Amino acid sequence: MNALARNPTPTGLPVVLFVDDDAGNRQAFQAAFRQCMTVLLAADLHEAWMHLNTQRVHVLIADQRMPGLNGSELLTLAKERFPDVCRMLITAYSDLEAVIDAVNNGGVTKYFAKPWVHDQLVKAVQDAFTAICEEQEREAYLKRLEEANRQLEFALRQRLLS
Repeated sequence: MNALARNPTPTGLPVVLFVDDDAGNRQAFQAAFRQCMTVLLAADLHEAWMHLNTQRVHVLIADQRMPGLNGSELLTLAKERFPDVCRMLITAYSDLEAVIDAVNNGGVTKYFAKPWVHDQLVKAVQDAFTAICEEQEREAYLKRLEEANRQLEFALRQRLLS
């Protein structure tokens, strides 16, 4: 994981990237969730990659039905390049194959139907953000333990040699 990905967000809010080809849906998502999360918007894979490559994103939510690359395909690519980003799928259609593909190949943790239920989506994002923060804390603690162990081993070697 790169250093950029480890930096916490200045606001302490989860950063969510919402990918949907429909401008109205992006605007509605921004309006609905801007108070409880930092919302980034993208219309396609290219815009999503720009965000993912330049800033820390905790949760990526993609619409399933988009021209060119659908949501489950986008999430599968994101899993390969950005495995630490939590991935979720949203769709207005009950497309079981898309959900299965997204879970099996894209590592999707949640699936939402449109219209989304505000509280459910907020809870899923908060749960993902909490899990990401806890994992970062575990990794930092493990690094501190490894460093302390190296220092103890060095001190022991020095003492044995003297």
